[in-house]
Amino acid sequence: MKKQFFLFCALFFIFFSANTHVLKAQKTSEPYVILVEFILDEAKVDEAIELLSEIQSKTLENEEGCLVYDVLLSEEDPTKVFIYESYESEKAFKTHTKAAYYNAIVVKKLLPLVKQQKITKVFPLNFEGEMSDAEI
Repeated sequence: MKKQFFLFCALFFIFFSANTHVLKAQKTSEPYVILVEFILDEAKVDEAIELLSEIQSKTLENEEGCLVYDVLLSEEDPTKVFIYESYESEKAFKTHTKAAYYNAIVVKKLLPLVKQQKITKVFPLNFEGEMSDAEI
């Protein structure tokens, strides 16, 4: 029984030591990243894409804390849209969601065109700090 306990502790320690990059990536100084998936009303796809383009432009123009805001259309399903958003911090993300244009575009106009929505918070495993323009 002592051998099993010791083996378990040793394996746990090895696993924990080998995966410290996972813990590092969850620090508050790391970027706040979400993936948003929308299923749009088929009859309103063009209107929704215009709104997504508008919120993307306004976000990138007005929010220094926004690192990336990519809108992606599924190749397989034209009603499925993905948004990849990366912010300097959770505070920068909250600033985004409190912007007047966010409320006017996303809450009031876009969300009524959405049949389903899924938001997933993720974190980059290989984030080593700020990216230079050459890396983008």
